[in-house]
Order: sequence, then structure tokens, then C-alpha cells
Amino acid sequence: MSSRRLILATLVLLALVLVCAGCSRKVVRPDMPGPPGMAGPYGPGQLTEQSLQMVQAELKVIYFDYDQYALSPEAQAAAQYNADVLKRSPNGRIVAEGHCDERGTAEYNLALGDRRSRSVLEYLTGLGVDPRRLSIVSYGSELPVDPGHNEAAWAKNRRVYLRVSQ
Repeated sequence: MSSRRLILATLVLLALVLVCAGCSRKVVRPDMPGPPGMAGPYGPGQLTEQSLQMVQAELKVIYFDYDQYALSPEAQAAAQYNADVLKRSPNGRIVAEGHCDERGTAEYNLALGDRRSRSVLEYLTGLGVDPRRLSIVSYGSELPVDPGHNEAAWAKNRRVYLRVSQ
């Protein structure tokens, strides 16, 4: 199988996994009020799109140095903040999406994105986030946030993005 076919097959499989994972659990913020007319906070298992978006909006992107997957002090601070947010909202699944800049082969970048995702996952679980809520995926350099071809763009693309799902 050619590397392009392998990448395409991997992306299709990952998309299928993400779609299926998005249908399994619900995100709840215990401090969030219920809908009008409902007393008290949401109970376990209840979800609104608004609560999901609120948690997602609070999470910080974790950036990495070139060719690195170890968390720098700045990345550790962002992960600590994210762990605090996720522990306040104990329901929902979190996918740690690993990304790289365009330099390197597709295979190398997929592996590096995987190592970055795993590094963040291990750090979050060490801070008390339930590992059963966490999963990882690597997109390598396939989904750049900045399409530029310079250091400023590459720095934005070397990241782990935490996606919250149901």
C-alpha cells in the first residue's frame, strides 16, 4: 500500500472513530444551570450544545518546539490549566489531536503528532484527569492551522488541540 493510500485510509478510519466517539457520552458542567423552568444544575448524562462549546472554548492549545514532543514549561502551564477545566467538567470525552508543521515526511509527522498527543495525555492523567475520558489521534502535518511556509506559521502548527465530544 502506498504511503498516500495509507494516510488516506488512516484519516478515513480516524474520522469514523471520531464520529462514533461523538455519539457515546455527554458533557456536563456541574455549575451550569439547567434550561428555563428546570431547577438546579444539569444532572449526569445531560448535555447541551452550549455547555459543550463553553468547555471547548476554555481549553488552551498546547504548542511544541520544533521536532519535540516533550512539554516545555509554557506547554505544561497550558496543560495544567486544561486539566483544571476538565476536572471541573468531569463528563465528556477528550481527543488530544497531535499536529506538526510541514517539514518532515508524512510518516515522520504522523509519528511525531502521535508522540505529542501521548505526551499531553500522560501529563493530563498525571494531573488527575480520568484516563478513560481521553484518546489520541495524530494528523501529522495534514491539518495546518496556518498554511504559511515560515517559522511563524510552523510554530502555530506544532500543537496538540484538545477536542471535547459527547
